[in-house]
Amino acid sequence: MSAGTSLAAICDILNSAPGILECMTMEQAIRFVELASQLKHLPENYRDFLSAASCIPLDYVDVCWRAFRDTIWSYGESRWCTGTNDALFRQHGITQRLAPNMLYPPMRTCQNPLCCNIHLLRNKDGEREAVLFTLAAGACATFAYHLYCSRCQTTYYHNYSVYQGIRTYYQGVPQVIQVGEHQYVEREVLNLFVGLMLISWSSATNGARTYDTCLSHPENQPEGWRFSFSLCTEHVWDGFLILSLLEDYTRRDELLRVPHTGDQKDRYLDAVRERNLRFCRSGQPEWAHYCEKCMAFSKDEDGTTYKLHVLVTDGLTIGHPCCAVHNCHHPLRRTKDRFCAYHADFENICSVEGCDSSVVDDRMTCADPTHRLLEQNYERRDGAMFTLKARLERATVANPVDSMDPDAPAEETEEIALPSCPSKSTSGNRKLRALFGRRRTHNEQIFVRPCGIIVACATFYGAEGLAQVRDMLYKTFPVPGSMPDIIFYDNNCGLYKHLKAIGDPLINTVGFPVDVFHWECKHKKNDVECSFHCNPFCFPELLVPGEGGKSWKWRFNSSIAEQINVWLEMGVDKYNFFLDEMIMRKNRITKAKLQKDGHIPSYIPDMKFFPSQ
Repeated sequence: MSAGTSLAAICDILNSAPGILECMTMEQAIRFVELASQLKHLPENYRDFLSAASCIPLDYVDVCWRAFRDTIWSYGESRWCTGTNDALFRQHGITQRLAPNMLYPPMRTCQNPLCCNIHLLRNKDGEREAVLFTLAAGACATFAYHLYCSRCQTTYYHNYSVYQGIRTYYQGVPQVIQVGEHQYVEREVLNLFVGLMLISWSSATNGARTYDTCLSHPENQPEGWRFSFSLCTEHVWDGFLILSLLEDYTRRDELLRVPHTGDQKDRYLDAVRERNLRFCRSGQPEWAHYCEKCMAFSKDEDGTTYKLHVLVTDGLTIGHPCCAVHNCHHPLRRTKDRFCAYHADFENICSVEGCDSSVVDDRMTCADPTHRLLEQNYERRDGAMFTLKARLERATVANPVDSMDPDAPAEETEEIALPSCPSKSTSGNRKLRALFGRRRTHNEQIFVRPCGIIVACATFYGAEGLAQVRDMLYKTFPVPGSMPDIIFYDNNCGLYKHLKAIGDPLINTVGFPVDVFHWECKHKKNDVECSFHCNPFCFPELLVPGEGGKSWKWRFNSSIAEQINVWLEMGVDKYNFFLDEMIMRKNRITKAKLQKDGHIPSYIPDMKFFPSQ
């Protein structure tokens, strides 16, 4: 029998139990199929539950199972319980070790290509208590099943299989994603968290607290459950990470493989670094984007048509913890470390700048009394309430990462300064400076089209150097013909001088105006670069007639980079992964709006640089 079993065939099976057709209604039959689709097989306690929940006499449960068996299996592949059925599971099922939306592997036989076993998989260790975080029903008590192949010893879980210590995720993005040993989250819930991060800049901690406060439905949770129904910050982060990786691997028609052993925080590190490197080399999916808001066509005096593809770049003062040695690019082993492994010996050197003496008494400074006073002052300041305010002001955020915790710092204190002679006025005295906490990267440099599509992002460690901006341009646009025709940058005067000094031919093919606001307010008009080479008014192709032809207006939004806001603090690998993911998702929203507004977004022919598209 197939999933499309005829009614006549079903009736023949049901007629083998005299009286069943007379006492069973269509509603009962539908309810039986919906409930049984969550169970998959029929041990004794399942019979009792199905009888009680569907109001079908216990003697008829077996024949109903035979009649609807194939429909039950196909039905459960694409549907979840309704709210009514959830209530029936809570009422009749929990004591029978049954719950809504039981979590099974999606296969019944071994899928290992190296195995020839054709028999059904075996139940490995019975049902395991678990918590499923849903959008509609809140945090639910449920059970997860693991199956295994007796021949090759492959174990099958809800999202993945494990063979010889390697976890291989199934193809595609599942509706439910396992984020902990006994915790599962619906994809819709994870998409909600991603949306909160993307649109309202919510942290993972605040996302978890929002769920627990507004969506958890504690009234539906049984007492005495083995695991907490509270969503943890780690569950939100791991869910975001796994969802993003699975979407990435699905786009490229590949399978995600990670170690099954080890700590959860380290399990996906290689996959994250691989994607970070791929994005660094290949760019965002929208690398070759153009539309009517970021590309225009103009004519020379002789009538020759040429294109104007415009780019805007700017530095955003967000960053992740990095080695305290200036401009060191080596990653920290742990985000709380001050130095990378390469510079670990610096922990034994006084933290005051310019002092090479060894630390004493397990402190961060040497025996110099002034240096020790500096450290004592740092310890007092670090615990003071005004420190939090200063941290928040530097981070330019309205709330800490955990908005429910008033003592949660937005960033770690890094520097303080004291006069070398505390008894004198600070004016005229040399100041000592010390770095007691972690250093942070200087900024994220973004390349963005005037329409809002973000093309590339790179981490600048020590400073927003002109050589780094030039290097980023060449790395982002290595394909002939891909370099923008116009590049807006608030320090284009300095960039133009740098390019001219090193003899870079880019100044002969690319225009480098500053945006109008910076030119009018922040640039000297007597420099040749400011007054001519980088003066936006010296680029008439950037101006178009206003309404009625009575005035002129700027063709492109040159301030778009300063209007792009971004997000959060974390370790270097997760930070880069998160930023790439957020940029990609923001670009999708921007592109959809451009399409809706009729700006015809597309890709430059033969320049679609992202390998997975």
